[in-house]
Amino acid sequence: MRIRAISSVTLFAAVLLVATPTFAVEAAKLQSGEHVIRKGEVAEFKIASNPAVSTELHASCKISAGGSASLTFDGEHYVPLSEPTVGDVVTLSAGETRQYDLAGTVEANKGDAYIAFIFTDVPAAVCFPGMQCNGAAAGAQEVKVSCSSN
Repeated sequence: MRIRAISSVTLFAAVLLVATPTFAVEAAKLQSGEHVIRKGEVAEFKIASNPAVSTELHASCKISAGGSASLTFDGEHYVPLSEPTVGDVVTLSAGETRQYDLAGTVEANKGDAYIAFIFTDVPAAVCFPGMQCNGAAAGAQEVKVSCSSN
């Protein structure tokens, strides 16, 4: 009798598991591309996602500059789970290339989700009295930003 009861419970659980619908939500996709921006300009990448539910985003972005540059990371409907977060300032030294593997959630939205890098500033060289400052690193004229979904 006890074996029969266990078998009935196991059978019921198996039927319940098979009968339970599973919903596969497609991951959000970042619009791939490359932007070359100057000071004050924005490299914006739109995010295509399910408008009814939150979805996961996995993407990578590469930023490079010939001179020093500061960029602010921005986004709408993007909740980052990795760096950079919205509002972070990314500072590049002359000739530096930075790679970011983005992971986050895209909230349900009306098709207006995006991430962006804004070339906000060229950091001033630090020069103290008595120093030779004519060799200070020059600021970047342009910054290249490329992003794609993983």
